[in-house]
Amino acid sequence: MKFRMVDRILSWDPERGIRGVKAVSFEEYSLKEPFGGPAALPESLLLQSAFELGAWLLIFSSDFKEGGAAMGWEEAKFVTPVGPGERVLLEVTARADGGGDLLLDATGKVGEREAFYARGLGLRRIPLSELGDPEDYRTLASEIGGLDRAGGS
Repeated sequence: MKFRMVDRILSWDPERGIRGVKAVSFEEYSLKEPFGGPAALPESLLLQSAFELGAWLLIFSSDFKEGGAAMGWEEAKFVTPVGPGERVLLEVTARADGGGDLLLDATGKVGEREAFYARGLGLRRIPLSELGDPEDYRTLASEIGGLDRAGGS
């Protein structure tokens, strides 16, 4: 099963940063209702969205030759829950890139409200062909807007 945790790429700057959106559907199968409280997207899936957006940065920056696999993070704080019908603006910035593994920082906001931030997200560079067919990634990128968004970050 492939998760698709980024619904739209807004802009990206090669090897520097990327902005995107995760929209939380009212029908999201993964919503949780903690102790009878309002439904919210699990924090782990917010973090997954940030990793996925960082992987898109690697894919675009390498012209669909490299992808990324999550390795871990230094710090993550979830400030306010994200509920159905809300859109999270995600921003991922490359902190360090020496051609090896990529270290990223990420934020997520719903409107002006901070939803989460994460520091030191580690992505291991791997050939994109090991993750799947690069042409499939090109097709998905065209659907979520990544191919025409370079330089706007």
